[in-house]
Amino acid sequence: MTYDVAIIGGGIVGLATARALLERSPSLHLVLCEKEAELGTHQTGHNSGVIHSGIYYKPGSLKARLCVEGARLMKAFCTEHGIHWEPCGKIIVATDEGELGRLQNIYERGQANGLRA
Repeated sequence: MTYDVAIIGGGIVGLATARALLERSPSLHLVLCEKEAELGTHQTGHNSGVIHSGIYYKPGSLKARLCVEGARLMKAFCTEHGIHWEPCGKIIVATDEGELGRLQNIYERGQANGLRA
């Protein structure tokens, strides 16, 4: 067979890339090559399963913007497709008074990145 595109790796990035390409060009002949017996079981299968909020990144930075938008898109995708996700939040605490300034900085970054307390 002849393909227009070959994607190497059936993890989250490879699958997301394949999905995006096929959404843009449904007639595209695409092959996805994965060495494991199932998709998403190599490196992707070893992640923490967390949808990161972008709380630690500098406001306005590419990392912050991508993280915040990616979290929004991931939650919307899961909801649309009936994939369970739990909006459990995150608790960040200072263990001594010396960490209070850093904790305030994290809070301010989160607020600037559009997160709610």
